[in-house]
Amino acid sequence: MELVKKYNFTQLIKLLVGKKVKMKSNCEFFPNFNITGKVLSYYIKGPEIVFKVKTNPSQKIIDVGSNMKNLQFEIIK
Repeated sequence: MELVKKYNFTQLIKLLVGKKVKMKSNCEFFPNFNITGKVLSYYIKGPEIVFKVKTNPSQKIIDVGSNMKNLQFEIIK
């Protein structure tokens, strides 16, 4: 898994939008955050990139902020 903070804005957009990904974080607000889904789009909120992710298998659309503590991703083929 790759840390989101290793990449700049442009790299993250090219890497993630339209791809199926696994995302994990150990954020205090969402302990054991671990989702799989497709990154549908993104928007900017202050200094943060927020990804719209359609989760699998529940098909819920959630927002995932790039500033989550230790947010990691893995692109799934």
